[in-house]
Amino acid sequence: MLCRRSEGNAQASANLSPSAMMEKMTQRRYGVILLVALLFTIYAFTNPGRFHVVDEVSLFGVTESIALRGAVDTNAIAWTQWVNSPGEVLGAFGPEGDVYSKKGPAPAFLATPLYLLLRAFAHLDISLGLLQGTLLWNGLVTALTAALVWLAAARLGYSDRVGALLSLLFGVATIAWPYANQFFGEPLSALGLFLVFYGLLSWRVTRQLRWSLAAGVGAGLAIATVTANALMVAIIVAYGAADEVMPRFGRAGQRGDAPDAEKGNGQQAMSQLLAAGLLFIVPVAAAGLFLFWYNFLRFGSPFETGYHFDAGEGFNAPFLQGLYGLLLSPYRGMFWFTPLFFASMASFIPFMRRHKHEGLLIAAVSVVFIGLYSKWWMWWGGFSWGPRFLVPLAPFWVLLLAPVCSRLAGNMARLGDSGRIHWGEALRAPGLSGWLLIVVALLSTVVQLAAVAVNYVNFEVLLRSIYPTDWSNPLAFGPPAQPLTDLLNSPVAGQFKLMNMDFRANTDLVWLWADGNIQLLLLGVGGAVLLTLAAAAAAWWIDVGATSRPVPSRPVRWLVVILPLLFAGVWINEASRHPHYGDAGYRAVISHICEVAEPSDVIITVAPYAYQVPMNWLGAECNYAPPVIGYATDSMEYPEAQQVMARTLDEYDLIWFVTGGLPPNDPENTLERWLADNAYKAFDMWYGDFRLLAYATPARLEDVTARETGTPLVGAQTSEVMVESVRAPETVSPGEALPIEIAFRLAAPSGFGLRWFVQLLTLDGFPVALLDTAPDDGYTPFSDLPAEQELVERAGLLLPPDLPTGEYQVIAGIYNPELENAERLRAPDGSDFVHIGRLVVQ
Repeated sequence: MLCRRSEGNAQASANLSPSAMMEKMTQRRYGVILLVALLFTIYAFTNPGRFHVVDEVSLFGVTESIALRGAVDTNAIAWTQWVNSPGEVLGAFGPEGDVYSKKGPAPAFLATPLYLLLRAFAHLDISLGLLQGTLLWNGLVTALTAALVWLAAARLGYSDRVGALLSLLFGVATIAWPYANQFFGEPLSALGLFLVFYGLLSWRVTRQLRWSLAAGVGAGLAIATVTANALMVAIIVAYGAADEVMPRFGRAGQRGDAPDAEKGNGQQAMSQLLAAGLLFIVPVAAAGLFLFWYNFLRFGSPFETGYHFDAGEGFNAPFLQGLYGLLLSPYRGMFWFTPLFFASMASFIPFMRRHKHEGLLIAAVSVVFIGLYSKWWMWWGGFSWGPRFLVPLAPFWVLLLAPVCSRLAGNMARLGDSGRIHWGEALRAPGLSGWLLIVVALLSTVVQLAAVAVNYVNFEVLLRSIYPTDWSNPLAFGPPAQPLTDLLNSPVAGQFKLMNMDFRANTDLVWLWADGNIQLLLLGVGGAVLLTLAAAAAAWWIDVGATSRPVPSRPVRWLVVILPLLFAGVWINEASRHPHYGDAGYRAVISHICEVAEPSDVIITVAPYAYQVPMNWLGAECNYAPPVIGYATDSMEYPEAQQVMARTLDEYDLIWFVTGGLPPNDPENTLERWLADNAYKAFDMWYGDFRLLAYATPARLEDVTARETGTPLVGAQTSEVMVESVRAPETVSPGEALPIEIAFRLAAPSGFGLRWFVQLLTLDGFPVALLDTAPDDGYTPFSDLPAEQELVERAGLLLPPDLPTGEYQVIAGIYNPELENAERLRAPDGSDFVHIGRLVVQ
């Protein structure tokens, strides 16, 4: 049954003329759009434009893979698989050694169109960081959730002013604000679950089938984001079906035949119910099939999710510890991170009196949600702000404030209607409950503002010095068990401590850099848009109660949409200038690769602390963006990395290898050592602290037979080097890498650090590509090579992309850099090189 408030609202609406009803709906639509625009601008203005924790990176990695390659791996951050304890790992290995995120896929898939849109703009020579632009996604998701809070309040019979107030409270006074600025899945869970509720609430009121479909879409989104959301979906479905099931149970015991008219109405109602159920089930079933397909694609099984249950993940935490931690602990207690929810709890009884079914639903969802995550092994959510897992409860708990907000809005409206306002009347108008709500809402907003102003991760790190931490297992440290006496060490208090220590150094605002550099254009445009939208919102608030005042003209309403989009464009452009996401050296590496990249290329990186740079720029600069596999220096010690690297030799013709801050031939760099043993280095150049190498793979040598040469090379004071055979392709295309193998034997150990040179020459002897290298790409000095053993030198040549077609010659030789003029070793005929063969470029 519908509540009396809803019935009263429906009756009042029925008394309006069609024109007045249309005007009211236009006012509401304009107000909702204005709210979404205002909140999205607030979120963009306070967005840091960067990742905070690796969870975000893992989810974004899926978005990038989908957009650029139609894949779902997160190989770009494969190095994260071998850090700390298994429970901290954000992915799982597939059967072929690829890494896949264990996060629910819906957020990554839904953010892909935004990524592709930004990429399309970037290819118009507009400087846009794709990673940073995509980070605005959850701001839109959260603003849309706020709009649903408004519409749900209106559906329950409250005025648009109350709906606007509730949605604004949700948007800026709850934990939803900080998470609107991060790339987690919780904002989409909140939107999906609340859409289920709003859809079924609207179905109960209107019996329009479209609302059942909307609820099903929300359910599908929620389940595809977090599978455990299925429990909450089931509870909300029970609420939606209550009006249908309970009366039928009540009539089941009645005797006798019902009148024909009643039978007809019953059959019609049953048909309508079946149609509504079918429309709800279809998107839910689609989401289930999507998850099965996604799991099968990653792990070869529809039931494998990637979570490491054998490593301790699961619902196995002490329940009371998790319950206390999520609600009251200084470290993650919901009420400290969103003080507004104290008012929500106080408003629960008044809400129940007006909306019994909805109140019971919110209570049931809250109990199950909190109970479920109280048992989760890492109920505190790792490095995060507040109780991350409880973010989806925020719109439900804000809705509980509807009766209090209704009383407050009514009192303030009557005060405004009275004409002349006295200060005493203005202070008394909100009433005690209104003033308590105002105070706690302001306090809650200050907490959220602190959360977005400085980087909360910095205090998480400080906590690990306050509470002793075993860095081999950093999950096992003190803060989850903080007693109430430790409130001053709560992350909430910690934000203000960070501000006091050094606001600039800890800033989390994209327009204020840690070095004090203020992005004045971003600050000015953002401030102007915020003031404009706030003024429009204030005008709407004043005018909404007067049906004689029309909404602004259509061009003005379009401006409300255009202004946030213009600001978003300015924001992305200015954020992209931040050096952390656009290191000049790494950008130059990316530009070099993008100029010549082909579908047969792959990128291997050993720069784990600069992963964000290619994520930001590779898709923006490359027409074809090669797949990226990101490893650490020791990754080749693990069988999964060995498996993937072996596969790259078979699947790709050219390997781009990028290192950051590492010297050449670093003995700890297992990737470079492996490439030296298995591939053919063709290019080596430094760009700042970053080094770009290119390796040809053996693929082009599969059908090439070695050519016997038997050419001895001898130099001053050096023993003979017998070049026994050479192997190289006979045809190649411009821009490709040419692999070359030289089999040789030393007559005696060399006393010098000799080096090889390989060159591609025109027929008249002009060099067009060359390589200078030592044995094993420098890992083995020539003087350490054994005598009387067959040895193989692997070398490569990277052909210029604009190399004219035609016939060329390839030569190789040895020189002694320790002698004056770097004298070359010579053959018996006096030549100072060995002819490898003719090459046709076509």
